[in-house]
Amino acid sequence: MRQPYNRRAELLELADHVKNISAKHEGGDPEVEATREHPSDILEYFLPKAEVEARGLMPILLQNYMDKHAALNRTAEELTKRGLAFIAARNLHR
Repeated sequence: MRQPYNRRAELLELADHVKNISAKHEGGDPEVEATREHPSDILEYFLPKAEVEARGLMPILLQNYMDKHAALNRTAEELTKRGLAFIAARNLHR
């Protein structure tokens, strides 16, 4: 799937009757990403730390990471507004 994407509306439409549905966030909301000089790039997730540091990307990648969490929190807020319970996936990236 092309980044960034936002399928929150589809998730919210299904979440009240589809069990064990997953909401995955690979980047910030597209309207936020569009304002960034350096939008998220999933391929940068796999860069070695030495390359990130050599290219001075750490502050940029940190902003992208925070945008991702803002999007995730927005999804959680929308689920909560609809009275739906959710569980954050633990140990997902261990």
